[in-house]
Amino acid sequence: MSRALQKYLDHVMIYANRKEEDTAKIRLELEDHLRQKITELEAQGLPSEDAVSRAIKAHGTVRTVGYGLRKGFGLLDVRTEGTARGFVAIGPRAVGVIAFGNVALGLFAFGNISLGLVAFGALALAGSVSVGGASLAPLGVAVGLAAVGRVACGVIAAGGVAVGLSVPWAIDHISFLEGDNGLQFLQHFRTFARNGTGNFVVILLAMWFFMVFPFLRGIMCSIRRDEYRRIKKADPDIDVSVTWP
Repeated sequence: MSRALQKYLDHVMIYANRKEEDTAKIRLELEDHLRQKITELEAQGLPSEDAVSRAIKAHGTVRTVGYGLRKGFGLLDVRTEGTARGFVAIGPRAVGVIAFGNVALGLFAFGNISLGLVAFGALALAGSVSVGGASLAPLGVAVGLAAVGRVACGVIAAGGVAVGLSVPWAIDHISFLEGDNGLQFLQHFRTFARNGTGNFVVILLAMWFFMVFPFLRGIMCSIRRDEYRRIKKADPDIDVSVTWP
């Protein structure tokens, strides 16, 4: 076996991260496929080294192929490329019960764009609690710079019960505020805070949510760094550079 092919298979299996009993079988099947392709290219007149190089290039990058060989839905799936799928999923795109990613889909979703029962993100859509820059929770609580939900809290808020600097409309004709007077909002906040009711509680909840989001993102980044370390520990020469921040 050529050194280039050996190295390619090594790196693919590092990204695949399968159990030891599965690794040998998967690697053998992959090697047989590539050897067949190399033989076909050599039969066309290509030198052996060129045939190996072309077969590897046509097959795909080690990262793409390796992640493609992972189990469909594991307990924890951390990826630096593609879509992570697992009970806890972390990747550029993530699908799971708990999902972290630029685009995240899950019961609990955290990402720039997130969809879930509970969703945190720059753009968040949720069935229960949505927190983000643009936040939408038609049946639940929405907290954000612009929030729409059964209960909404934000700079711009609309919903059955809406709290914000600007409340353009109220779906159920119920609102803590009317119009878009910021001073009126501050007056309401001061009054309700003094009485220990309504708005004060909602504002505290909003502050809590926005404090929790950076904490959860920190956990995501820590787990992702562990994935980088795992890869580099397996082979210091492997390239883990990615565009995903």
